[in-house]
Amino acid sequence: MSTYGWQVFDAAGNLLYDHSVIMSRWLGSYDIPLMSWGGADWSQRISGIAFSGGTPFAYCTPIAGLIVPSQRTYAYSPPDIYCGTNYIDISYNARILSFPDDTSNSLAFGGLTVHWGVYNG
Repeated sequence: MSTYGWQVFDAAGNLLYDHSVIMSRWLGSYDIPLMSWGGADWSQRISGIAFSGGTPFAYCTPIAGLIVPSQRTYAYSPPDIYCGTNYIDISYNARILSFPDDTSNSLAFGGLTVHWGVYNG
């Protein structure tokens, strides 16, 4: 990944989006593990991020090659993301993690990579 800007490709490697012209700076990422229904809040705080020199941003991408166990149904659900002054909070609340489904399988969440950086950095 480039230090400045970001690009999105499809599975065949074709460029879909190119935002390198807006002068953004990618600072880091975190892989959210694949989680099963647990009925409790889940959160992760990443501290020590140098958000200075620009406006913070964050976005999610699916983890490539993610394998969901056969006894689970995967629910693509982005987490709540909060960018603080020098940290980022990533969380799922208990309501989404215990959401009932009618597939007769347990739901699985996560399996995403959260990226963060600054615009005009």
